[in-house]
Amino acid sequence: MKRGRMMIALALALLPATLAAQDQLPDVERQLVARGAPVEWAQSVAEIVAAARAEGLPTAPLVSKALEGWAKRGRGVTPERILAVLGQQVGRFGTARDVARGTGLANPPGSLVAAAAEGLGRGMTPEDVRTVIAAAPTPEAAATGLMVAGSLAAQGLDMAASVRAVRDDFRNGRSAAELLELPSGMAALIGQSMHPRDIARQIGRGGGFPGRGAGHRPKGVPPTKGPPPQAKGKGRGND
Repeated sequence: MKRGRMMIALALALLPATLAAQDQLPDVERQLVARGAPVEWAQSVAEIVAAARAEGLPTAPLVSKALEGWAKRGRGVTPERILAVLGQQVGRFGTARDVARGTGLANPPGSLVAAAAEGLGRGMTPEDVRTVIAAAPTPEAAATGLMVAGSLAAQGLDMAASVRAVRDDFRNGRSAAELLELPSGMAALIGQSMHPRDIARQIGRGGGFPGRGAGHRPKGVPPTKGPPPQAKGKGRGND
């Protein structure tokens, strides 16, 4: 679990800088051709990335996905499939940006759009996403909150309770860094034989995350600056 927290912490730390620096990335077409991709196909990828950039959508994740997909081409991943996945990801980014704009953000940052898109893909509703964004002190904090909610859901907490736990922490004045303690707290509670349904029930009654009183972290949870193991796709309820 510690290694998972460190990996997600690194991803969180690098995501804003990566997205902000996406225009400095080497041309994706050149990168793909250098790796043996056909020029025509690489141009198709570049066109998708350029269209996303023109729309103000995150492009660094698209570049990474294209390079990752091409590296897996001999393991059942076809060039056509990569193009389809990229197109779907652009669509998710557009949907996520529209959801974020529904909270009053005219130009949500790329880190928030990417986090919202991932949350929607893992079972959050648009209202869930808006709830986290509205409660967060900054868009950057909201991006962290969305990732934390997804991680709680991956640990077995239903999505509604996961979102409420994040919302309540923000409303109680906790920072994004403090939110990163929640999944470790979830793991500790499960280790103490507390079922996720009981945790969700307490949150739903307005009692907050178990053991998380003002200024206190859940019993048995050390201070941490890193987030939880990455979400594996749990959705609303226990789907």
